[in-house]
Amino acid sequence: MKTIRFFALLASLLPALALAVPEHRAIRVATPWPAQNAIIAMLGYGQNIVGTSATAQRIPLFQQVYPAIAKVPVISVTSGHEINPEQVIALGTQLLFLPESMETPQSRLLQQAGVQVLTLRANSMQALRERVTLSGKALGPDAERVASRYQRYFQRNVDLVRARLQDLPAEQRLKVYHSMGGSLTTTGRPSLNQDWMDLAGAVNVAEHWFQGKPNSRGEVSLEKIAQANPDVIVAMNQRDAALMRSSPQWQGVRAVQQQRVYVNPQGMFWWCRETSEEALQFLWLAKTLYPQRFEDIDIAQETRRFYHDFFGINLSDEQVDAILHPQ
Repeated sequence: MKTIRFFALLASLLPALALAVPEHRAIRVATPWPAQNAIIAMLGYGQNIVGTSATAQRIPLFQQVYPAIAKVPVISVTSGHEINPEQVIALGTQLLFLPESMETPQSRLLQQAGVQVLTLRANSMQALRERVTLSGKALGPDAERVASRYQRYFQRNVDLVRARLQDLPAEQRLKVYHSMGGSLTTTGRPSLNQDWMDLAGAVNVAEHWFQGKPNSRGEVSLEKIAQANPDVIVAMNQRDAALMRSSPQWQGVRAVQQQRVYVNPQGMFWWCRETSEEALQFLWLAKTLYPQRFEDIDIAQETRRFYHDFFGINLSDEQVDAILHPQ
C-alpha cells in the first residue's frame, strides 16, 4: 500500500517538476554527486556528462564503459557543500543534478545562463527510486522509458525478497554491521543503508546508535561493535575488510571468527550507496545471509543481466567477478 501511495504521489508531482531542457541526446549534464553519475549513465546519458566528481572518475567499471570520464572536469565543492556557479556555466551545462544537502549560491546566475537545476532527495530507498524517475523525466522520453522499466525491475526484486523472507522468525534474523568510508563508520535509522538491510532481513546492529544525528551516521568505537557482536560484517571496501580479518582487535567479533566478513559489490558505483544498482544490493545481501532461501537465484547471472538490460554492457566473467568481489 505504501508503494502504491508513493508512486501515485510521484505521478502527481511530475508535471510540475518538468524542466524546460532539450529532450534529445545533445543535452549537457553535470553533477558533483558521485552516485548520480551512475544513474545518468543508466538512463542513457553517460556520454553527455560534462562535469563530474573525482570519486566517480575512480570507479573501475565506469572508467571501462566511459573512458572519456577521466577527462571530464571535476566540479569543485567547498567544505560548506557549495558549488561554484561560474564553473558550472563555463562547462556549458544545461541540466545540473544536486542533492538537497548541497548549496547553490547565486542560483539566479545559473538560471540566467540557462542552467536548469534539479535538486533531489537522498538517504532512503524511496528517495532513490524517486530520483531515478525524476532524472528520467528531466532527461527526456527515452530516459523516462528506461526509468519506468527500472522501477518494474526494482519492485520485482522487492517482492521476491519479501516473499522469501516473510516467514523468517525474528530470532533467526542475522545481525549485521556495515562499515562505510572507514571500518568504524556506520549508519543507523533512518538511512538508505537501514532500508536495504530491512529489505534483506538483516538486523542492523547500529539501528539506534545515531538517533537525532544528521544522516543517522557517525563513527563508533570498536568496543561498541564488539559488544553488539554481529553475525555478519559488510565492509564498503576491501581495505577495511582486510583490516577486520587480520587485526587482533577484531578477532573477538563473531563475524570475524566465523569468516563472514564480506566486501560490498561495486559496479558503476558501490551498490550500497545512492546508485541505481541499489536494485541488486538487497537481493545480494538476502542471498548472502540466507542462501538456503535463495538457492535458485544466481547473483552472477542476475548481475550480468542487469548491466546488459539497463546499461547496455556485456560483462565478461572477469568483470562480473570484479563487481561481486571488488579489490
